[in-house]
Amino acid sequence: MKIGIVGTGNMGRVLGLALAERGHQVFFGARNIEKARQAAQIGTSNTFFGDNQQAAEFGDVIYYNPRDVCPADVLSNPDVLNGKVVVESHNGTVPSDFSFAPVVESRAETLQSQIPEAQVVTAFNTITQEIFEHANRSLDGLNIACFIAGDQPEARETVAQLVASLGFTPVDCGELRQARLIESAADLVRMLLYKQKSPWASFSFTKIPPLQPSRLGGRQASSLTRATTTGSSQ
Repeated sequence: MKIGIVGTGNMGRVLGLALAERGHQVFFGARNIEKARQAAQIGTSNTFFGDNQQAAEFGDVIYYNPRDVCPADVLSNPDVLNGKVVVESHNGTVPSDFSFAPVVESRAETLQSQIPEAQVVTAFNTITQEIFEHANRSLDGLNIACFIAGDQPEARETVAQLVASLGFTPVDCGELRQARLIESAADLVRMLLYKQKSPWASFSFTKIPPLQPSRLGGRQASSLTRATTTGSSQ
């Protein structure tokens, strides 16, 4: 697959290089082309570099790295993103007292409103750049969760396949509005990482086999729970 990195910052670089290791063609774009060149040189023969517009034109899937910047301010022709899967992993800044504001509109939703003909998918919000050092190598059994949200199921599936190829566990959270929950989860994990003074931790996601019949009485129905399709409640 052809991946375009618009904005070769820290996450753009590590994500692009990890995907290049999996055999994808990766084009690093940046306003400072030297930064893109340095990233491409770390990679293999299937990495390329140039400006952001070239990266956007190159990729079938785009990783959009500039946070809180409208694509119209980054690309000379943002319409090139129309119909493409555009991945973003934007989170807000970390307040010094960890008093995070509630996420009313996610950055993914804002980006989607700026490029309405693109297929925006949020992913990687809860995974630090350091964790990507393990991608393709030693993640088996860790079940590191990568939460995914987007309005188009096909776009989510495309991103899920890329996520799985890196060794992470894709967790489909549904429509793009769920990016609000994902960004809040990212706030939680970043608070924990700051308190531990280490970036080497992440959420895992493990499915537990059901145990029937319940030996503790099971979940009782109440006005605070809703029935699932199996008749149990959550």
